[in-house]
Amino acid sequence: MSRLVILSMFAIISAVAGQPTRAADNDGTPAQAKKANAMANVLRTMYSSKTLQDGVYVGSEFCIACHQDYSTWRDTKHAQALRRPMPEYTLMAGKGVVADYDENGVDDFMQGLDFNTISSVFDVYKPNAPVLSYADGSYFVTIGTSTMPVVCTQGGTGDWKQRYLLRVPVVGTADGYSAENYVSPIQFNEKTHAYVLYHPEAWYDAANLPRYDATTPVADLAAQNGRTYSKKCIGCHTTGVREVGQHESGEWYYKAFPAALFREDDPSYFDYDHDGITDIVNVGCEACHGPGSAHILGAGNPDLIVNPDELETAEANAVCGQCHSRTSSVPNGTHGWPYNDETGTSWIPGTGQVLADFFSDAAGRWPDGVTSRQHHQQYFDFLESSKPDFQFHPVKCVECHNSHGTTTNKHLIRDVIVDDGLEIATANDNDTLCLACHATHGDFESITKEMVADYETNEVDIGLAVSVHTKHPYAPERSMGLSRCSKCHNATTAKSAINYDVHSHTFEVISPEKTLAYQDEGGMPNSCAVSCHATKVNSFDSGFDTAIGTWDSATDVDLATELMKFFGPGGVWWDHSIDDTGEGKQGPTLQD
Repeated sequence: MSRLVILSMFAIISAVAGQPTRAADNDGTPAQAKKANAMANVLRTMYSSKTLQDGVYVGSEFCIACHQDYSTWRDTKHAQALRRPMPEYTLMAGKGVVADYDENGVDDFMQGLDFNTISSVFDVYKPNAPVLSYADGSYFVTIGTSTMPVVCTQGGTGDWKQRYLLRVPVVGTADGYSAENYVSPIQFNEKTHAYVLYHPEAWYDAANLPRYDATTPVADLAAQNGRTYSKKCIGCHTTGVREVGQHESGEWYYKAFPAALFREDDPSYFDYDHDGITDIVNVGCEACHGPGSAHILGAGNPDLIVNPDELETAEANAVCGQCHSRTSSVPNGTHGWPYNDETGTSWIPGTGQVLADFFSDAAGRWPDGVTSRQHHQQYFDFLESSKPDFQFHPVKCVECHNSHGTTTNKHLIRDVIVDDGLEIATANDNDTLCLACHATHGDFESITKEMVADYETNEVDIGLAVSVHTKHPYAPERSMGLSRCSKCHNATTAKSAINYDVHSHTFEVISPEKTLAYQDEGGMPNSCAVSCHATKVNSFDSGFDTAIGTWDSATDVDLATELMKFFGPGGVWWDHSIDDTGEGKQGPTLQD
């Protein structure tokens, strides 16, 4: 289907959209009927009626045409993980696509950043270090004699990291370029504002020379370069796996569902698989709600779409867990996401399938066997916690996170929680996110939910109650984060890029005793040290230790020993031993 036809149909649907309504609440009015018919007609030009009824992924713009109050999804990281670089978007605040390492207002590709002319991590590869460039609206990376177009970025400005997916000039394909998209050796880290190496061995040989040039057979590229995005990554960065496989050359490919509706100026839509059709990529509505074609053909019948709010806790949490977990496909471990690589089938929400039947655990953990050492393992952490099976109120991920987006933070932390009609403004940094649920019981029995809702008026009383619980002064919004719930219960134990800044979701307050108990295995972080005492305040004259990837130095041992006097066996604040809960099991809730 031509781009012009697609955009014309988008205009038709927009014209009949009328006032914001929910298709699931369709009352049969003519305006809603016109809207449903217009969308159905778009789909009928692309698929057979049977295919549509069986379930096709149609893209989030279809959903937003009716559910306009959820258009905030467009500004989430779910919607923006993969984006084609566009000059008009490269440096926009909050929407930037390409890095600007020297902050001169010109993105590094337009500037023509040449790593051969600066000192960087690529020095060992000079004179064949990467060169970034821009020409005729396209972005390129040159390594040696190969100039490779950038298909899209993974991550944008403001994200932890940014990577670049490339097509490589080769011999043996119809257009002289690889069919697959390969992740470049260039990674930009936002926190350190510097470029770092990303698996350079896939691009340079043992002599630090480029592996590929325009005479490289495509089969050689496929055999040597393991940074293949369609094999390892795409399943968690798209909506609906239409087809994934290998060409005869050995190259992997991913066939995406076509984007029937999209905005021409939206960088989140592009031709991922190089077939001339704009594709659905990124995590859209249907990743959580299931394929939407039958719902549209049914004029918005709510029985023909999945509502995760109505799923039982385990399946609702699996909606998030399908991507927020480090897995391998089954039974062969071919792919890095939940997928049956023999039958070519994916887990789909609301079908009654068991997510665990679609993956094997590939998580990286600290020596206790519980705490995550690598990122995107929140689901595994959460299953180790007491939350999903809490006897009084089984907890769902979406109670703390709003997958449709917020206006206040990129982590989708809820900024409002409604409880029995009471609207509570919530934030992580002032503890209201946690107190919205934890008020009225345990150590917080003296705090009412009405007090949390009127935080500014009741901050002193809330602070007194929380300080009794934490044994620390109350200053959660300051840089130290004193008595901020997440500092103890969501310590940063895992890394993204080179930074240890990913929070554990076991909600365990990790004891200093664990740091000492696993010294033969390199130790492990504890909440007290990683959040404050190893990096921000030298309370015990042990010195600072910013190398938080390792926990077996003399400083780590001395600090953990001192901290155990307060939190550990015989501790004066919390008398706790890891043997009380079983080694590697859930630690203290500190509610006693």
